[in-house]
Amino acid sequence: MLFKGECQKETLRGEGIGALDLQLKYQTLWGEKSYRQLGVQVKTGDSYAEWLKTKSEWSIRNIDIEHMLKWKATNQQVIFLWVNPKKNEPEVYWKFFCKNTALKPLHISKSHQLTPAAIYEIERLVYWASAKKGGIGFITVRDLKDTTDTRNWAKDRYFKHRGIFECPLGRVNISNYAWRHLTRDGRNKSHIQTSLLILPYVKQFLSAIPHQIQTLSQIEKDINGEIIVERKVLAVYRNVKFNDKGLCSVYVRLDETIVYSKNWLQEGMLRKSVEQSLRLESVYRKPKSVQVATPPSSHILSLRGG
Repeated sequence: MLFKGECQKETLRGEGIGALDLQLKYQTLWGEKSYRQLGVQVKTGDSYAEWLKTKSEWSIRNIDIEHMLKWKATNQQVIFLWVNPKKNEPEVYWKFFCKNTALKPLHISKSHQLTPAAIYEIERLVYWASAKKGGIGFITVRDLKDTTDTRNWAKDRYFKHRGIFECPLGRVNISNYAWRHLTRDGRNKSHIQTSLLILPYVKQFLSAIPHQIQTLSQIEKDINGEIIVERKVLAVYRNVKFNDKGLCSVYVRLDETIVYSKNWLQEGMLRKSVEQSLRLESVYRKPKSVQVATPPSSHILSLRGG
């Protein structure tokens, strides 16, 4: 229902090879229209999960390690679903499995409920797992003496890119929002200059598959019968070659907002479609020798493990 696709029970032969329950087939959510097929494994009941209050996440247990190894080894991506039974209706949580997924410890964030907001995260994971990472060529940045010169040089070039840009992360709105965010009052001038020097190349970064992506935060609001989900999404591109700083990691940050009906399940997704917006917020780089710590958050999602 969420993916507007179809689910079929796995054949006995498929069960033996991949230890799966279902096959999900759906049309891609963005980019060139095609069909994807995901394996699905479902577990139900309290015996498969324990709530870790200090970490605000579920610890998944009692899963056959041989089954998980089969999911990692298969040529298709796999979605693991755990159904948490409740008094009125169950909660369903998901975890993405690919070749790089760490098997122990196996945790699922509280934010990974299977809702209309989840389909965009899952689709980004599928894009990431099925394509070659990186692919960004050598970038030559201008040698400009101060922030004012850099601002003038970057403004015309960046503004030519404004509009909706389809890329592996989705339909990204490149707008004045990112410009205002990067040049806001109070921001360090050297940081402004560093960001503006690479801002005109943002489409080049977005066109490539990132080496890592994280959901840094997720906030849900219930307003007048609608659920509004707000996220910060960070894409990391490693070993990008620049003429002035050598190898760098480039960080592209996006704002994502998703709106859907609170009663989506009871209404069968019929009353109102899901609304999603994804807009560029910032871009910056760090030389390879500089390590950037992962922000502390209970909602971090790394594509390396789903």
